[in-house]
Amino acid sequence: MSNSADILSSSIRKSHLLPLALAGLKLLVHLPVLARYGFHHDELYFIACGAHPAFGYVDHPPLVPWIARLSTSLFGDSLLGLRLFPLLAGAAAIFLLAVLVRRLGGGMFAQLTAGLAYLIAPVYLRSQNMLCIPAFEPLFWTLGAYFLVRIIQEDNPRLWLWLGAVTGVGLLNKHSMLFFGFGLVVALALTPLRRHFKSPWLYLGGVMAGLIFLPNLIWQAANDWATVGFLMNLNEGVMSGISVLQFVAGQVLYLNPINAILWIWGLVFFFTRPGREYRALGWMWVAVFVLLVITRSKIYYLAPAYPMLLAGGAVALTRWVERCRRSWLRPVTTGVLILAGAVLAPLSLPILDIDTTEQYIHRMTFGAFENVYELTRDLRGMFGWRERVAAVAAVYRGLPPGEQATAVIWAPGYGNAGAVDLFGPAYGLPRATCLSMSYWLWGLPEQDPLTPVIGVGWDKETMEKLFDQVEVARVIRLEHAAPGGADFPVTICRQPKYDLRELWPKNRPW
Repeated sequence: MSNSADILSSSIRKSHLLPLALAGLKLLVHLPVLARYGFHHDELYFIACGAHPAFGYVDHPPLVPWIARLSTSLFGDSLLGLRLFPLLAGAAAIFLLAVLVRRLGGGMFAQLTAGLAYLIAPVYLRSQNMLCIPAFEPLFWTLGAYFLVRIIQEDNPRLWLWLGAVTGVGLLNKHSMLFFGFGLVVALALTPLRRHFKSPWLYLGGVMAGLIFLPNLIWQAANDWATVGFLMNLNEGVMSGISVLQFVAGQVLYLNPINAILWIWGLVFFFTRPGREYRALGWMWVAVFVLLVITRSKIYYLAPAYPMLLAGGAVALTRWVERCRRSWLRPVTTGVLILAGAVLAPLSLPILDIDTTEQYIHRMTFGAFENVYELTRDLRGMFGWRERVAAVAAVYRGLPPGEQATAVIWAPGYGNAGAVDLFGPAYGLPRATCLSMSYWLWGLPEQDPLTPVIGVGWDKETMEKLFDQVEVARVIRLEHAAPGGADFPVTICRQPKYDLRELWPKNRPW
């Protein structure tokens, strides 16, 4: 008996060697460039949110701010430490993807193909090289798909509890995990899995997800459904301008054009005889795709749904290679994936300096983008934050001691405010005030009077609408900053035209 157990244990360990190797490769690709640029403005915001622990925030659930709080507790203001968690999430996702491929009947070549395809996708390279909400989504969606496949294979309804737990934690990361739930319900209704609608375990799984998500739901109710208001504004603004053609083209570009062969093949695989047993995975993708097209969502919202298609495509490709007896296609496939990844990697990772990166993109796209900044927005958003705070500190120190005690540092966006809150204590700066997102909830400082106001990045014309006396105390030139933000002014504003405490409630950002 002991011998059998040892053999089984050894077999399991061997089956995990390649998934572990792929996860390790993911780490090796990112670690050399993980902290090459600086903090991103969203990262600064998440750190600020983590400093205000809550079960919810205006524009997102609490998981990523909690992770930011853990990072700063463990590593201080280390950028490498902050980005370690999304990278580990990416490594875990690629490990699970390889395990999922094995569950679907794929061998080592199929695991390697799916793993490399995930590794070279620009959307995963970019998001998992910084602390952001999309970095964790593929992990939850892939883990959910894994449990669904186990439910199909083992006919074990108790696994709905595990799938419910994954969904609940995923909702604490991003509310769009509801798309996963929507796709799952549609898939159950359109396949023989509908029999599970009679199983209490399916509903207990839903209860599990609801209980995990409940604290955020309570927070939303207590804060006037802030995220709902935020999303409605977002839909009317940014998302309404995304056409169906742009959304579809974005799927190909974001996943790497060479990967389109694999994920389309995977979708077909789930709806044809070889993979028909798992067609629920295909219906999930179709249902979510249609929903996102109808609602005109952002292009990357569908990104976490692709690992399961890559898994199916890798299995289908392997079976085709074996059936055709063209073993030479194995090294060719691997080589093509590696080459495609190497060519497009500078578009997603800070491998080159930012100016060279934009030149590279311009040449790679044959000048198709008049404004390359559309593709480098996130990378450009990683420069100049410490310089901004140093400029604010110089202005603050120039105030008389009495004014320093009552000064308010007011930023126009959460990036500038987050930078002041992270780097400002070293200069003795008070925390920043901002009308953007969750900063609005945190309100104004308690001291009275709320003057002078140090404007962090506000132009003089805007501040003159609120104050009778506005002085541009300092202007610095930010190297590599986003277009339009290269000149960074710091103003000193006195004699407010309005009572800021009365003005604040009237300017809710959602």
